[in-house]
Amino acid sequence: MKTLKNIKLAKYTTFHIGGKAEFFAEIRTVTELQEATHFAKKNRLKIFILGGGSNVLLPDKGIKGLVLKMDIHGVKFDGDKIFVGAGEVWDKIVAQTVKNGLGGIENLSLIPGTVGGAVYQNIGAYGVELKDVLESVEVFDTNDMTIKTLVNKECFFKYRDSIFQHTEGKNYIITETTLKLSREFIPNIKYPDLIKYFGSKKPSVQEMRQAVVKIRKSKLDYPTANIGTVGSFFKNPVITVAEFKSLASRFPDIIGRDFGNNQIKLFAGQLTEKAGWKGKKLKNVGVSKKHAMVLISYRGTKSKDIINLAELIQESVKDKFGVKLEPEVKIML
Repeated sequence: MKTLKNIKLAKYTTFHIGGKAEFFAEIRTVTELQEATHFAKKNRLKIFILGGGSNVLLPDKGIKGLVLKMDIHGVKFDGDKIFVGAGEVWDKIVAQTVKNGLGGIENLSLIPGTVGGAVYQNIGAYGVELKDVLESVEVFDTNDMTIKTLVNKECFFKYRDSIFQHTEGKNYIITETTLKLSREFIPNIKYPDLIKYFGSKKPSVQEMRQAVVKIRKSKLDYPTANIGTVGSFFKNPVITVAEFKSLASRFPDIIGRDFGNNQIKLFAGQLTEKAGWKGKKLKNVGVSKKHAMVLISYRGTKSKDIINLAELIQESVKDKFGVKLEPEVKIML
């Protein structure tokens, strides 16, 4: 393991934002992870885990401590299971499973980031969440320096949430994931975009992936050399059925989906668009013309610029609808 100092982090994030890491190391094996943890403990450094950098906003002032870029790779198929290193690119894994005739994560196509980040965030799209197919997670416990295996229920998955985002899991670093998929493909076509795309046709797993990729490309902006983005910036808010009825009485076109437990999930993109933010640009930051859930950074953008824009959007949505938007992105201050 090679430890570097004062490494610029902006190039490791899809927002193209971030100051320098006091210490930085790329982790390719569990042994290197153990060495890095020893280094951090010896020097009393905090550890920050960085995956694909596609769901994080790093501070302009940089990060004190040790930033670990997780690059543990490895893919192994065993029947309907796949064992994947945390550093693998998520969408490449989706492509491989589809190529092997396995269904279960095709609806999660083209979501940026790594496998470890996908688990951390419990990514979801078009009626599917990662927790639906995850069997277990291998983690490195920085407290006792051992490898542990957490089964699905021990990860405490919720909507865009997991144990790894909370105090109970702060000492766990994801190293490998086991997904249980299926060769008996049953397409999940619950969302309007997919219903419109396929009509009455029953697609194959390959056709399902192709459709999701095409739809996502048409609706979302992806990072380029000139713009940065992390995809959906806000979580879709969840309110009670009573609150939704009250909201719908004032805004009849408001869309909500049953979230169970007497709750309704709204769509942050619709709320943001109806609040007048779609396509708006404020100096070097803006909101996508394609989808109001996506915030865009242009050249020279600072983290404070993104935060200021997000706060303005939150305030206007709260004022108009009485609904609080929460960031899906991990914001490091």
